[in-house]
Amino acid sequence: MVLLMSSSKKKSRAPKQKLPDAPIDNVVAVQSSTQEIAAEVPAAAAPKPEAPQTRASLASRILSWRPSLPGVLLLGILVVGLVFRMLPSTYAIRDGRVMFAEFDPYYHMRRITYAVENFPFTNVFDPYVNYPHGYFVGWPPLLDVLGATLALIVGLGNPDTFTIELVSALLPVGLGLLAIVAAYFFVKDVFNEKVALLAAFVMAILPASIFRASFGYVDHHVLEVLLSLTMYVLFMRAVSRAKSQGLTLRNLTQKKEPLVYAALAGAATAAMVFAWDGAPIFVGVIILYSLIQYTVDAWRKDGSEYLSVAGLVAAAVALLIVGPVAITSYHGMRLEISAIHLSLFHLIFMAGLAGFFLCMEGLRQAVSRAKAPWFVLPAGIVILGATGLLFIKTFLPAVFAGLEGGITFLRSGNVILSSISEVAPLLYWSGQFSLTLMFAFLSTALFLAIVGLAWFIYSFPKARPSNERIFFLTWSIVIIVLGLLQSRFIYLLGACVSVYAGYAMYRVLSVAGLDRLPGELRKAGDKGRTKTPARLSPLLIVTAVILLLVLALTAYSSYTRYTTPEPYTLDWNQAAAWLKDHSPATSYTYSPDMGAVPEYSVMNWWDDGNFILYRAERPAVSNNFQTGIDECSRYFIAQDETSANLIMDAHKSRYVMIDRRMTPGTLGFNYGTFENIPTLAGDDPYRYFVTYRMPQPYQSEVAYEGNERYYNTMFARLWYGWGCGGMSPIGGLQNGLEHYRLLHITDGQDTVQIFEYVKGATITGTAEPGSKVGLRLNVTYDGTTKVYDSIATADSSGTYSFTVPYSTGMAGDVLTSPEYTLTSSSGTVKVQVPEQAVTEGKTIIAGGM
Repeated sequence: MVLLMSSSKKKSRAPKQKLPDAPIDNVVAVQSSTQEIAAEVPAAAAPKPEAPQTRASLASRILSWRPSLPGVLLLGILVVGLVFRMLPSTYAIRDGRVMFAEFDPYYHMRRITYAVENFPFTNVFDPYVNYPHGYFVGWPPLLDVLGATLALIVGLGNPDTFTIELVSALLPVGLGLLAIVAAYFFVKDVFNEKVALLAAFVMAILPASIFRASFGYVDHHVLEVLLSLTMYVLFMRAVSRAKSQGLTLRNLTQKKEPLVYAALAGAATAAMVFAWDGAPIFVGVIILYSLIQYTVDAWRKDGSEYLSVAGLVAAAVALLIVGPVAITSYHGMRLEISAIHLSLFHLIFMAGLAGFFLCMEGLRQAVSRAKAPWFVLPAGIVILGATGLLFIKTFLPAVFAGLEGGITFLRSGNVILSSISEVAPLLYWSGQFSLTLMFAFLSTALFLAIVGLAWFIYSFPKARPSNERIFFLTWSIVIIVLGLLQSRFIYLLGACVSVYAGYAMYRVLSVAGLDRLPGELRKAGDKGRTKTPARLSPLLIVTAVILLLVLALTAYSSYTRYTTPEPYTLDWNQAAAWLKDHSPATSYTYSPDMGAVPEYSVMNWWDDGNFILYRAERPAVSNNFQTGIDECSRYFIAQDETSANLIMDAHKSRYVMIDRRMTPGTLGFNYGTFENIPTLAGDDPYRYFVTYRMPQPYQSEVAYEGNERYYNTMFARLWYGWGCGGMSPIGGLQNGLEHYRLLHITDGQDTVQIFEYVKGATITGTAEPGSKVGLRLNVTYDGTTKVYDSIATADSSGTYSFTVPYSTGMAGDVLTSPEYTLTSSSGTVKVQVPEQAVTEGKTIIAGGM
């Protein structure tokens, strides 16, 4: 980014004649200074300055340096952006730990901690994920290595946990501010400095742009924004310089400036590959733009060799950086081709990018030599593209599968993806069309962006669009489509909305007299004449006030959103921390040993696995990589304890963790996800509910209630009754679960319940043959008491037995009665069950009644 800032001061030569249809705000001022002329003189002809004079000159330059007004304004915008991005710190630091946002940051923290302990390596395989099988982690390592590096620097080589967490929590804030700077240069190159500053200001306060760049949101999404914008700025500067300087393959070594930009663009492309496995999406924007630019140049009868050379250099540099890493990666060493893991796929993709520009240049030259009509080129592109895809599908099926998988991901084309809220369309909420998410993250800036987009499209055909504007339009279309396809891309859409909102503000303010303001200010400050106050247009003042009020609502939206923690984050931090402190530690927490298998796991729904992995430091059956979904979904909808126990035993699960968000949305909880559980188990979720018509005056209203099948699931038996049995919410009689006992319940809005899976003590005795024997025990947590209740039938010999999970006289978080009470028609018996009997599966003799 420093390179971007310094390079922006250089100005290319002015064109000899201004095109009559070029828009004023797209003309780049060009200066040919005497210093540039002197730079072209051979070195021998220029006198060599003496060292002392050089030092004096350098010192004088430093002392005489004054910040420019745009630089000061951009710095002020960054301060505003910093304040908004630090808002979560008001609640996120508690008891010497940082409470991170959402789910994925907790696995990034696990990888960062691993990288600190095994620097500079991150874990390729994690035995704590998808227990007991383990999992090959697909996330590229750049963000986690960067976080570990900063933590080691700040911690002087030996950072403690809080240092690692604090540095990591600040990392997205810093990356987010750099993303604003990248957006500033991106917009400045397309439009002008004023639009760039306005766009940067909107980006500083927009909820969507703060979302992934706030304190504690340790995730690679903000890095995607920074690297993609940086890549685009550098690539387009390489293209524009290459075009203005007439770069060709023959004069390649004579044109250093476009080569430098192209090489830096290649480095940024490589960094993008190391930041997210979806990097081909961002590189695809460059490919799509290039296809359009080749076509436009053919239509204009302009040459495109400059584009081919700039693209080829950028691709070659990216290949040189990515290639060795891909080859020496774990999967690369095994000659695997995987789009998810760093492997030979990425080497082939980078080589394919270089091949693309080579093929396009060959096609362009062939069309040019044949003097064919311009439309032959796009027709050739279609034929060449189809041939290339057919070649890849035939000879590189793994590469084709990777590309096909990316398309499947973008359209949420499988059952698992369709159950993930962030990959749902942006205009889709709670199963129906909704503008909720769009307005929550884009706020009132969306209205300005719509105006800016309409204005830009209206003015676009009137001018001979520059390369930068063609690229900007291509980028806009891709980002808007991505944002509408999946709500997860709201952070990218936020950058697009910021630019168009800034453009709209500039246009409106220009009409109101903004462009006349600098002249008024110069008149007011001229020396040698009577100073008169600058005359500000009343229309300009009113317009500026209205725009500020519109943006004030956007800023307020960000303030309220980022000073309020997500309830589930509070509860899951508490629950996972409690489990860590009250359960036996497992081995190999951050071990690089790929064959390590920890002692036991935790059964959970996949939404919350990362909390367990990082904060509790315990293996999880399922986590946010969507691992173990088949097993955990079958467990939670199991209709009997025996089949559920088989799944627990297969995964060596010792604890079960559930929360309120697992309850059904059908039954009224807005964030309920129960319906996903049977869906992912291959079952129809509506088999678990009954529908009925509401009485008058709600005759047309359909209401839902859980049926017996729902309340017989393991989840419902644990959630509603703590596994104690008795009467279900709809009146069915259930026995208490034999091997599950409540340990802890959090006290927040998204309550988390923790259960222990135990062998259970067996209580046996005798009663009248064929008689019903009831067993009861009071179980109390935080003042709420439920009765553990079971019924057994004495056999023909009069023998009965119960298996129970609670010991008597428990005095921790969970309190139990001093004795179990067993009753039948022939009498009552009191039985004490020691803790050892429950944990070791011993038998207690109750005697006869």
